[in-house]
Amino acid sequence: MPDEISQALRRIGAIWAASPVRPRIGFDVKKHWDALVEQWAASDLPLIVRRSGVRGNPIRHASGRTIILADNSPSQWAFTKAYDGAEFSVEDIRGLLAAERMPFAMVLKGEEKQKSAFKCTLDRLDAVNTYRWKLCHIHEVGLKSRVPTAELPLERLIRHFCLLLRPSNHFLVPMAWSGVGEVPEVIAEIAQFESAQDLTSPKIATL
Repeated sequence: MPDEISQALRRIGAIWAASPVRPRIGFDVKKHWDALVEQWAASDLPLIVRRSGVRGNPIRHASGRTIILADNSPSQWAFTKAYDGAEFSVEDIRGLLAAERMPFAMVLKGEEKQKSAFKCTLDRLDAVNTYRWKLCHIHEVGLKSRVPTAELPLERLIRHFCLLLRPSNHFLVPMAWSGVGEVPEVIAEIAQFESAQDLTSPKIATL
């Protein structure tokens, strides 16, 4: 990549990172959700894994932990709820799962409708796509492995789960610019901006 193009992409990323138009979650709420995801990962609740397969279908991991396959719906749900200022506890999440109010797919298709134990799909009001945004991740989420989910190291799945759901790893770009959210130079500028904002924002007690 010619340096002048790379620099231009970084400039675009820096402008978008600082733009008042870019939806951002308040510092305290973001930290609450990051802590919630960590607590969720450390609990006995199912881990959510973004991978192909029957979405909403529980899998028993070799460790005994329950894994639920999903698309990017849980990420959109988490971002939207956090953006709206909602603050849940681990017990709240347990209740949402029990009531089948946690989305694991945008739309269930074919055999998924019969095989999925969790059939809740993403409500349009909780989908950033509804508002013409695309949700992107600062740190890559993909597992990039052909090993069956049930056989992957649990630590790897926990890291994947945390990166998938932590609002601090999310950012939005306009749907019309969806490809921009995958450009390394743009992601680097978003990450740098968010890190600087965290350093200058008031800290909250660890949950």
